[in-house]
This record gives sequence, structure tokens and C-alpha cells, in this order.
Amino acid sequence: MSILHSPLLMVMHDPVLHQFISYLAEKKAEQEANPDSHIKIELSRDLMAQVRESFRQNILDGERNLHLLSHLLSTLLLEDDFELHSNVIGLLPSDEDRPFLIRERITQDMLFSVTDIDLGKHMLDNFRYRKNFEWVPLELSANFIEYLPRGRATDGVNRLTSRVKAEEELWNKVTDEIFVIDELVSRDKQLRHYSKYVKDIFGIKIVCDDEATCLAVHDRLEAMTAIGIDWERLGALQDFGILSNGSIKGDRLVEIVETKNYLTCLPTEMKKTGWKAIKSVVQWHERLFEVQVQPLNNYYLELDHMSGPSHSSFKLKRDQMRDQVAERIPLYGFYRDLLKMLFMGTDVSFECANATVVIT
Repeated sequence: MSILHSPLLMVMHDPVLHQFISYLAEKKAEQEANPDSHIKIELSRDLMAQVRESFRQNILDGERNLHLLSHLLSTLLLEDDFELHSNVIGLLPSDEDRPFLIRERITQDMLFSVTDIDLGKHMLDNFRYRKNFEWVPLELSANFIEYLPRGRATDGVNRLTSRVKAEEELWNKVTDEIFVIDELVSRDKQLRHYSKYVKDIFGIKIVCDDEATCLAVHDRLEAMTAIGIDWERLGALQDFGILSNGSIKGDRLVEIVETKNYLTCLPTEMKKTGWKAIKSVVQWHERLFEVQVQPLNNYYLELDHMSGPSHSSFKLKRDQMRDQVAERIPLYGFYRDLLKMLFMGTDVSFECANATVVIT
């Protein structure tokens, strides 16, 4: 698999980013071809500044496309007009496991003006928790956007959500893509049990009243075309230059790349956690998104998971998986350190046993 066609990197169409990622991939291949050799990665401060800004702009662009697609699907699937709500989830800073969920109605302009993670953090900045006679800030575990119909839908679609899994540090994500970690983990016997912790970054959830509606809605998704879009309702979204009343008319709205049915599959194929959904990877405007169609009762169970200790345990196990990969493949750990330095803004030369980073 080419790293430039991964779910994360398909949102990045900037030549600076392609050149940077390709350079790191070439250095990785160089070291793999000669394991005893010492590779040298040279980066100028100007290039690092350009890469940082390009990553920021392209992640924002990827989120914008996620929200555009979410608006399109909401227009088609929610019978009445809908409103936007930003949701943040976490645990209160106490000795007990006390989850919280804060919801705030937001505008379309607000959604498209900042990254999702910043939107969540800005919400939490308005709150403090009293602990041991001191006011302490709240910490974010996860955040997502809800597309809620203003009236009660009669076709069984309860709501849509969009989520950028940004609680996972971006430097980990990019390193995972360079090393194609999902394939590496799935074929390594000692790491295979971690394969479920490898995730895509941009996700949409279509929440339905029951399982029968989920099946019907997924069939609609497969057959959906641009003909059914109410372009007037999209209003200002057409100013983004992606939506057009003629450019995609008659074609499939999304191309379904793959589908996994965890809703009506055999009992032996069901998730042990009880999680149920029809999960598809779709391509839209040369970008990949994960689209889940999920029953409402299971949606609420998942919310409990996201706000509880099981979510923290999930993140801990995912980090343990990465640490084990770094032990088996030292260059993977080196790249994690390199990209963390890049995103954290600390320009410092460093080295490990078989690799050196030089900042010029």
C-alpha cells in the first residue's frame, strides 16, 4: 500500500507534505535495506516551519471535507432542518470515575473556522472543577459534532455525528502511516491482538432508531446520488467550491470501498464488546472516510464507553502497542520522536543507535 493513499494522508495534497513524507519513507527504506547502516535526516528550520503550517492547514481541510460530507448526508437523511451541537467528553478530576458530557449548540461558521480539537478545548476552557478547595481545569477525552433534526424524523434516522479522532497525537498517526502499522500489527503474531486499536481518523456516524432502519439506510447510502440534494438548504456551503449542482449530478454520491457488517453477522463474528454497526470506508472527492450506521441503543452504550475508564484503558493499550513496535523496530520509535519534535515545535538535533536528525 502506498503511504500517500492512506486514510490520513489522502487529505493532504500539498507538495511540501508529500515531499517531506516521501523523504522520511525513503530514509526508512534505506535503513531497512541496510539494517546496520546509520541514516542521517537533515531538516532546515525553514522546511520544518513550512511542514508544520502545511499539516495544520491540511488537517483543517480534511475536517472541512468531513463536515461538508456530513452536511450533505444530513440534508439527504434528516427530513427536517437540523442544528449543530459540539460535544465534549471526559472524566472529572477526582479519585472516582465520574464521567461528564458537555453539549453546546454551535453555528456553521464556528464549525468551519477552527479545528475540532480546538473547538472542544475552547468549550472546556469555560469550565472548572472544584477539587481539594482549588478550581482545576477539565481534561478532554473525546469530542464530536452532532447533526440533530429540529423535528422528529419519521424515517427512523435519529441523528448524524462527525468525529475527528484527534485525542490521538498527530505524530503517532503519521508515524503509523509511514510504517503501515495496521499491516505490520496484523501479520505479527505477537502484536496481532492489538490490531483493533489501529483506527482511521475521520469518521461519520448515522444513528438510526433500530437495526431494520440501519439496514435500509445503508442500502440508501450505497445507491445515493447527488440528485436528491437540496442545494438551497446547503446555502453558504457551496462557497467552498466543492459542492456543485452539476459536477457530480447523476453519479454516486460516495464510492463504498469496503463494508464490514457487525450488525447482522454471525454470532461468532460479532464484537465481544457488544458494539454493533455497519461500518464502511467510503471515498468522496479523493478522500477516505469511515461511515458507520448504528442503532440508537448501541450509540448510547458507546457514549458511556467514551466517557468511562474503558476509553482510558483503550488508549493505554494502544500506546502499549506502539511501545512494543518501537522495541521491535527502533526506527519506528525514532520517527515518533522526530515527528513529535516537529509538531511540538522544539527544533533540536538528536540521534539514536542507527539514525541522526540534524537541524540546519
